[in-house]
Amino acid sequence: MSLLEKLVQEHPLSADMESAETIEAKQAVLDTITPDVMRQLESQPHEICHHMAAVYTKTVDEYLKTKHNRDIIDELAPFMDMLPNGAGVLDVGCGPGRDTLFMSVADQNFRLDWMGRERDGKTTREKYAVPKKVFKVVGIDVSEGMLERANKRRLALEDLLLLDPFEVYPFFLYADMHAFVGGMLQGFDGIWSCTSLFTHTPYGLLETAMNSVSQALKSGGIFFASYTNGRGGKYDNLRVSRTGEIKYFSQPDPDEIKALAGKFGLILTQESFSDFELNGKVIKKDLFASQFFRKE
Repeated sequence: MSLLEKLVQEHPLSADMESAETIEAKQAVLDTITPDVMRQLESQPHEICHHMAAVYTKTVDEYLKTKHNRDIIDELAPFMDMLPNGAGVLDVGCGPGRDTLFMSVADQNFRLDWMGRERDGKTTREKYAVPKKVFKVVGIDVSEGMLERANKRRLALEDLLLLDPFEVYPFFLYADMHAFVGGMLQGFDGIWSCTSLFTHTPYGLLETAMNSVSQALKSGGIFFASYTNGRGGKYDNLRVSRTGEIKYFSQPDPDEIKALAGKFGLILTQESFSDFELNGKVIKKDLFASQFFRKE
């Protein structure tokens, strides 16, 4: 049991949460519990990260079955257009490897199949041409279950990878997405993070994470992050998932992320907001913030 789970279970309202008959009712109690739990974890942000790594390892099969997680997001196509062919890219919080593999495999049919996400009534493949560039991608994550699945997917795609016999790209590495300065994780032309960095980042680790991005990125390099838009709301959010696990989501204000990035020489060049959609239906307006930065 993680410390986060222990604190929830020890809370005076935990019995009310246990007895609630629906996920909605459980969530209502958890919303009341959340501020108390987060205050106790304020000085131990890595405990939150360890909890989420365990949750993702435990629920990797359910994650892959979710339609919303199958396809790339629209922003990956313009991100690839901004970089030269053969660019070195770091996929931060790579999960089961979808985006790492998409950027690494040149096969047009393979890529086309992963461009089916619908937004505003059109799929990604209807909005963008299939990218033709191939990158040297490293994917990092702290969920052992996610990395195991990513490596299995890579092995299954071996015939489609344009591998130089003297290179190992793409590959997946166990590494903290909030602190990855040094070693082989430096000198990248681009850094990509789709609903991972700043989506599961305790407030106390924001500056560490942004410093890591800046240190790992070349001058002139591109950094992209998409995350839950917290403008005008609370930062910390605990949610009861469909699997019954409690998940932690951070919800930063995009203006704060912009200011923090500027502190580390990362200049905002594009920003957009998108709805959370399922089966063509808008579930929540402007839920996701997407930001492109260029390092000075």
